[in-house]
Amino acid sequence: MEQSLPLDHVLWDAIREGDKASLGELYERYYRLLYRYGTRLISDTDLVEDTIQDVFITIWNNRQKLAIVKNSKAYLFTILRRGIHQKSKKDEFISDIDTTPDLAYTEGKDNYEDAEYEQWLVEKLSTVLKSLPQRQMDVILLRYYENFQTSEIATIMGITEKSVRNTLYKALTHLRVHIQPLDFILFIFLVLQTLGL
Repeated sequence: MEQSLPLDHVLWDAIREGDKASLGELYERYYRLLYRYGTRLISDTDLVEDTIQDVFITIWNNRQKLAIVKNSKAYLFTILRRGIHQKSKKDEFISDIDTTPDLAYTEGKDNYEDAEYEQWLVEKLSTVLKSLPQRQMDVILLRYYENFQTSEIATIMGITEKSVRNTLYKALTHLRVHIQPLDFILFIFLVLQTLGL
């Protein structure tokens, strides 16, 4: 019989009671997600790794004063985002979406089924995403890359849910304007594929 993993809030409560193994398990559960998110905020991988370490050290050192947290993942993302922002120079705090090599679009070919076209589309979308204002980029990353809900994004970014919805609307409007209609549909398809929906 498979043993089910403890829920986040169980781990969190155990950490508050001084269980170091639970801290290790929470670290193992979220390190990769935190690293991926951090490296999208800033390209300095050493700074991201150091900040993640600091997040968990701070949690452990303050375990007796920790509040009850309903959503550990959102809490960790919030602390990481704040930590990276404080450690980096403001102008270095830039979301960085991985890009693929620039490929020319070839007319008259069934490019929508072609892997080369998909690479070209990812490059084009990446360029358009990078043109978004920082706040819009953050919302897109958290919603479509990290799959957070509106309320969780509001918590992570320290803004209201209404601001999240407005920012997301503006970002998607910007993308629609700068991406041809069929390409935008494919963009949504790629996002849904990434999220496994």
